[in-house]
Amino acid sequence: MKIHYLIAGIVCILSLAGCEKNGLRTSNFIDASEQAQIKINFFSMYRSLPAYQIKVNDERVSGILSLIPNPTPFPGGGLNTGGGSTADYLAVNPGVTKVAISLPKTGTNEDSLQLITTSPTLDARTKYSLYFADTAAKMISLLVADTLTRPDSGFAKYKFVNLMPDVPALDLYIGTTKVASNILYKGISPSFTVPTNSSSTTWGIRLVGGTTNLITYASSSSVSNRRVYTVIARGYNSVMTTSDVRSRKISIIFNE
Repeated sequence: MKIHYLIAGIVCILSLAGCEKNGLRTSNFIDASEQAQIKINFFSMYRSLPAYQIKVNDERVSGILSLIPNPTPFPGGGLNTGGGSTADYLAVNPGVTKVAISLPKTGTNEDSLQLITTSPTLDARTKYSLYFADTAAKMISLLVADTLTRPDSGFAKYKFVNLMPDVPALDLYIGTTKVASNILYKGISPSFTVPTNSSSTTWGIRLVGGTTNLITYASSSSVSNRRVYTVIARGYNSVMTTSDVRSRKISIIFNE
């Protein structure tokens, strides 16, 4: 009998140890659905257009040694930008999140010149776009919570962000239809939809109340069924030579 009790006791101890071990694994597991997600859009337009690296919480996330050409949403892509056709985001732990843009020393992850650092607070289960604009001491960051609910079939969904430092405000048009009004620098428009059978896929930006487009951008891929986008005005209005990388431009970011 005593032997039976001893064996039973050993089995019980091993079972508890196994449960405790499994419990530790479970408690250390991070559910991706509880994370925040962020897309980084560096639209700080320098004449030399340097490639850069991105660090999140002091850890390089933009590839081990690869650099990102400007302007390229990371991760993902857009129209009239670098990158691909995906709407990817980077998963991070929620809370205060340090994001740094820098130029590295050749062949290393070590910073040679830090361009900007910001530390936004990110909520779990939320997708964000983090934008950068202007240059040097005037460079700004702008955090936007992305509303990614898809529109009904037959429509595409948008918002408009004005990242042109040298205009007070802009109107956004698609064809001859105004879809966003009086959006200040660093301003974000309310969401709006465009039917996928729209008579035009040419986007234009105008000074508020103006009748002439400052610049246009046309792409049939900018009006796709049930996709979610952000339209960006970037560069400098005062730089009118289109071959200059700092010139005014329209880009469209894939969000969903």
